[in-house]
Amino acid sequence: MEISILIVDDDKILVEKLEETVQWEKIGISMVFTAYNIRQAQKLLEEFPIQLLLCDIDMPQGSGLELLEWVRSEQMDVECVFLSSYANFAYAQKALRLSTREYLLKPISNQDLEAVLGKIVKAMQEKAIRRNGESRRRSREEFWQEFFMSASEQEQMLHRAIQEQKYRREDILFLETIRIFADHKDINYKKDLSLFNFVIRNITVEFFTEKELKLDAVVPVSDYEWALVFRKSGEGKLFLEASKELKKHLNKILPQRSCMYIGEGRPVSETAVGWKRIELMEKTILPGQDGIVRESDLPEEKGSSSNRDCYETPPWEVWQKSLNTPKNIKDTSQDVCQFLSQMFEQHVLTIENLERFLRELEQMLYCYLGERQINFSQMFDSRVFDRKEKEAFNSLNATLAFVEWVFETLTGSSQYGQDQEDVVGRVKEYIENHLGEELSRSLLAKKVYLSEDYVSKLFKATTGMSIPSYIAARRIEKAKDYLAHSGLPVSQIALEVGYSNFSYFSKSFRDLTGMTPNEYRNQVSKESK
Repeated sequence: MEISILIVDDDKILVEKLEETVQWEKIGISMVFTAYNIRQAQKLLEEFPIQLLLCDIDMPQGSGLELLEWVRSEQMDVECVFLSSYANFAYAQKALRLSTREYLLKPISNQDLEAVLGKIVKAMQEKAIRRNGESRRRSREEFWQEFFMSASEQEQMLHRAIQEQKYRREDILFLETIRIFADHKDINYKKDLSLFNFVIRNITVEFFTEKELKLDAVVPVSDYEWALVFRKSGEGKLFLEASKELKKHLNKILPQRSCMYIGEGRPVSETAVGWKRIELMEKTILPGQDGIVRESDLPEEKGSSSNRDCYETPPWEVWQKSLNTPKNIKDTSQDVCQFLSQMFEQHVLTIENLERFLRELEQMLYCYLGERQINFSQMFDSRVFDRKEKEAFNSLNATLAFVEWVFETLTGSSQYGQDQEDVVGRVKEYIENHLGEELSRSLLAKKVYLSEDYVSKLFKATTGMSIPSYIAARRIEKAKDYLAHSGLPVSQIALEVGYSNFSYFSKSFRDLTGMTPNEYRNQVSKESK
């Protein structure tokens, strides 16, 4: 049983310290969620299967007791431990009435907290094993983990599973996979992967248990992809409808796009064939708008070959010639998207054909830019282009989004031209008008429809300063103006010029001026007298 904990406390530093320093895995907790008020906590409790709550009592936007009252009224099976700064008898008395596990006083050492939580986790695990027969399902899950890792031995393993009576020969199994298309730029890769694994495993088990479908295993088969194994209980149609409903549920919980590949029911001994069919679906079929691919969507071998042969060469020369005005570029973008949509509707837009289409699109871009003596690297950052192109294979919607992004970039470039001084001037103007907002190099590059690397090099060559250095200088100049001519507090001035961290603002100001903001204000005040 995987157990998650939600820490709720308005003291952000304490929450972060607990999240980072407590040995959660050692005490049997696989996922840690955090919230700083009861509203955030309620949202997390509604969306994720959380079993344990570590909560402060006194919080400005609602007490921990109110949160636990809400948990009990919602009939959530959540254990609670209160962590309070006050040895208040009334608090403790009410906490006991709400069936809290422990009432602990701050400060508490990690060692003592781990001991308390460890006992609770152990009791919860024992209860779960008794109630759900967790040990038997885990045995099957271990079998399937080995099955999906042993491509060459799958048929032998299935026969052995029948001989060892893990399954009966007449059992019908369904396979499906869930794939999440995550943003690989995310710096919290490991943390997000852990969260996805937690959500998929727990949500699917809980969801299909409620549907009275026999889910035998949820197994990660690669990063961001999980295989689900079901035994037949009722009609296959019931399984398909339940899977569609699960997909909608995941869409609400996960901000990332996901896709579900659903296989047909087969006897246990033929499950290896079913798995190969799902792998073929993933390699062959581009998911549609609903993000669901069924095995029935997979063409037979003859049909598959025919679809490849039916690839109609797009009118690239016509499209390239039409890219002479922003309006024509927009119209061409719509034509290209319509062409792709028709290919999809005709079942011709296979993964293989999409690869061919995108190679030809890139070639058209090189020709178009070459005619205008523009380097590809000026217009597109190769890393961003490659990432977006890779994401285009996630679904038809992602493909169309990629095409629209390409033509939007061409539209912006044709509108503003490529004069170097004009580009730098527009970047400076945007910076000046948005000093109080986030100003990253990628954002500024988007504003002038050029690649980040090109804009950075061009800006440095023209001004002699890097973009971050220029932004910092302009922000400090603006801050000096505020300090000299307004009565705003220094903390407010920091926010006005784009610094959310006051200490960092003071350090930056001192580095560039040789004095603190208050020292500068005092000096200006003396000079004006």
